[in-house]
Amino acid sequence: MTVPPDAVTLRGDLGPAPLRVILLGTAAGPYPVAGRQGCASAVVVGDRVYLVDAGYGTVRKYAQSGLALRDLAAVFVTHLHSDHVVDLFPLFLLGWGPANAGVVAPVDVYGPGPEPGGAAGISGLVAGCLSGFGQDIAVRERTSARPPLAKLVRTHELAVPGGEVLVHEDDRVRVTARAVPHPPLHLALGFRFETEHGVVAFSGDTARSDAVGELAADADLLVHEAMEPGFYRELGYSGQLLDFLAASHTAPADVGRLATAAGARCVALSHVGPADPRHLSDEAWTRRVRPHYSGRIVVGHDLTQLAPRAVQGGPS
Repeated sequence: MTVPPDAVTLRGDLGPAPLRVILLGTAAGPYPVAGRQGCASAVVVGDRVYLVDAGYGTVRKYAQSGLALRDLAAVFVTHLHSDHVVDLFPLFLLGWGPANAGVVAPVDVYGPGPEPGGAAGISGLVAGCLSGFGQDIAVRERTSARPPLAKLVRTHELAVPGGEVLVHEDDRVRVTARAVPHPPLHLALGFRFETEHGVVAFSGDTARSDAVGELAADADLLVHEAMEPGFYRELGYSGQLLDFLAASHTAPADVGRLATAAGARCVALSHVGPADPRHLSDEAWTRRVRPHYSGRIVVGHDLTQLAPRAVQGGPS
């Protein structure tokens, strides 16, 4: 089998639009595969960027997308699994300072707080990275005109006891969150972005959930994870492991059902498992969703750009 190439340029809806969503990385799971990289998406409102998750490869995909790190306004972390956060701190460590249009102003980073058993939340993750890279950071702060890195990463630990919670609001976007089921984690999140140019919802990692349906109500675009159980059954996964995956992730048919119930006008599959495109084609993914959803279906690949108000014209 030919190894699928790594995406290096944008594809999709490439015309100008005041609201764009770029699927920077679309792979599920921590294991690197050919053809897709770790989960991350950028919501671009005018010249401002809001990032959802930062899986492996995010720094590179962000650069390849043509976005500038100086325009990064906030990061929204759905949960603290490694395939969603491993490139979070490198965004700042490698992209910090005025050179190459890097980060020079504080960026708000939102994510879950500590687990009840004591595992660190988003603030502890960032603090640990600041300490671990302390030698490198100290040298760069002494030898170049950079603001202190610790002051640029402004973490906010979220508590979402029930219902929809306002997370962030500025002159471009209003972001709310709901808790979604991704056991055994205490808290995993989905997000809804409301702008004057359209509404975009992100499921995060989740089993089929009414919470995601609420976030996606009448959305112009729903970016939803998808995991095909048949693939893992054929690999010989145990019944116990298959049950665990079913409790934590959403089958593509259920993505279609949820998108229809929510009234979402377009659904994009991202964080797809299997992630290697040789194992499940775009046509095969679409066939699993189509019987349950009549809107446009986008099978996510890295560097796919969508303009939500421009994607309402019909099915894929």
